Amino acid sequence: MAVLKGFKKFLKEYRVIGISIGFVVAIAASNFIQSLINDILLPVLRPLISKSSVVWEDMVLSIGSVNLRIGLFLSTFLNLLVIY
Repeated sequence: MAVLKGFKKFLKEYRVIGISIGFVVAIAASNFIQSLINDILLPVLRPLISKSSVVWEDMVLSIGSVNLRIGLFLSTFLNLLVIY
């Protein structure tokens, strides 16, 4: 019984349950925002940026022997902007 009381005290003292719930909600919100960007916003922006039907994340800028994945970077950047 002493172990159970100590565990309850630990949960209350360090607010572990609240932190866990916040973590789960943050993951769900992140997935929602990622879907919003990738499934709604980027298909609208794609015709404005490129006339071809290239998938946004597959857009690559080649500079010499270096390939910069511009589309993936912009997708991630838009996710960050929406979150903040």
